[in-house]
Amino acid sequence: MSDAHYTPKDDAIARLEHGKTEFVSENSKPLSLPSASKKHTPLILRLTRRAVVFLGLLTIALILYYISANMQYFLEVNIKIILWGMTVSSIALALFCAAGVAESLYFTIVQKQSRFLFRLIPYGLVMILAATFAVFSRTVDLLSLGYP
Repeated sequence: MSDAHYTPKDDAIARLEHGKTEFVSENSKPLSLPSASKKHTPLILRLTRRAVVFLGLLTIALILYYISANMQYFLEVNIKIILWGMTVSSIALALFCAAGVAESLYFTIVQKQSRFLFRLIPYGLVMILAATFAVFSRTVDLLSLGYP
């Protein structure tokens, strides 16, 4: 390499070829490449967790909306729509929590990664709460039909 065509990129490539993973930036602070030893959460668990958080917040919002609708004397049809939405979101939340429990068990038992064991309890509790909200919303909806 001649000095006329030398770039910092050439130095970085040369360091990588010799197995060095630490670099020095322009202000002389060492930079390091991300190591392969870092433990990342698998993609399927991240997607499941995000779905559970979204559906949980949606269910809470619909519960608060139902309480607000009752206090403001909404029409019965509108309250039934809110209850239907709460039922659907609660059932979906319970299903995603069950998937989260299964995934956590898989990664704990089969992959021998005990750090996923601690995700079982929150997923299990949220699954029970979601099933309770689904039963509650269906019960209120059926009771609102009245006695024939």
